[in-house]
Amino acid sequence: MSKLNSFVTKKQPFPWRKQGLLFEPEGDGYSHASHPCAIHIENDRYLIAFTRRDERQRSHVFLSNAIVRDGCVELLGTAKLALAPGEPGYFDCDGVISSCFVKHRGDIFLYYVGWQNLPEGLWICDTGRTRLDEKELTLTREFQGPVLGRDKDNPLFAAATAFHVSGDLWQTWYNSGISWEKTEEGWKHRYGLHYAHSKDGVDWTCQPGMCLPFADEYEYAFGRPSVIHCDGIYYMWYAHRATKTTETYRIGFAWSQDGRHWTRNDPLSGIDVSPTGWDSEMICYPCVFEHCGRMYMLYNGNSYGKSGFGLAVMEETA
Repeated sequence: MSKLNSFVTKKQPFPWRKQGLLFEPEGDGYSHASHPCAIHIENDRYLIAFTRRDERQRSHVFLSNAIVRDGCVELLGTAKLALAPGEPGYFDCDGVISSCFVKHRGDIFLYYVGWQNLPEGLWICDTGRTRLDEKELTLTREFQGPVLGRDKDNPLFAAATAFHVSGDLWQTWYNSGISWEKTEEGWKHRYGLHYAHSKDGVDWTCQPGMCLPFADEYEYAFGRPSVIHCDGIYYMWYAHRATKTTETYRIGFAWSQDGRHWTRNDPLSGIDVSPTGWDSEMICYPCVFEHCGRMYMLYNGNSYGKSGFGLAVMEETA
């Protein structure tokens, strides 16, 4: 991954090459396949979590075994439902969304976003944590409440979406609600990426303000980012919307030396919508990881993952 910095230094877009759909939703009672995230288990074996919606539009988290090898990802068998919405009244009662796997001292955690609907189309989405049993393909909630949620620093919501752990320093980049605006079409949200740190991944200290500012007056939201750390530099790919001419998500890029202050350069992201097909209207929710010296990106396309999720692989360079 040491070659990543050369693209930043040269201001050269990362050479992602799309490999097509990995998972396309079928008529099995669930739609969508959004927010894919991956964790290495052993050798070429990975687990991939992703989010599907039932007939009531409530999100559920599924797990699938996968083999990652030589620039290819193969999903194995049938994905298993591993996390359902919580009990009535709890922060995740209306849906659960896969965010990010974290390995720490022999344990694997999946952070997730819990969804709660409010009147008039408003909603809250705060952060929960589960423990993974990679043999049984199960996720067990550690707490009934959120580990990061709305409070004095985040009055609307706090949806943690990317993590990095080094020793006892846990870092997260999370979406905090900024405002709701009443429009003729209904309530419009504004939320942006913020930074927090922790000693245990449960109790967090939040840094005030957005760590990645909006590009202009048209942009109003960031989707799930993915952060990797290599040779002292943090690299982030993230979904963002909108522009003066485009309402739907695109994938942007930023880098940082401390994880708190970021230099944004969206043209370097190296990936955009296709001319036609499942990702021709939107691309969002990237998950970037390295395996055996190659870089992989799982991502969603049209309609927030309704068309499924696909794969892009970074071309090898000399």
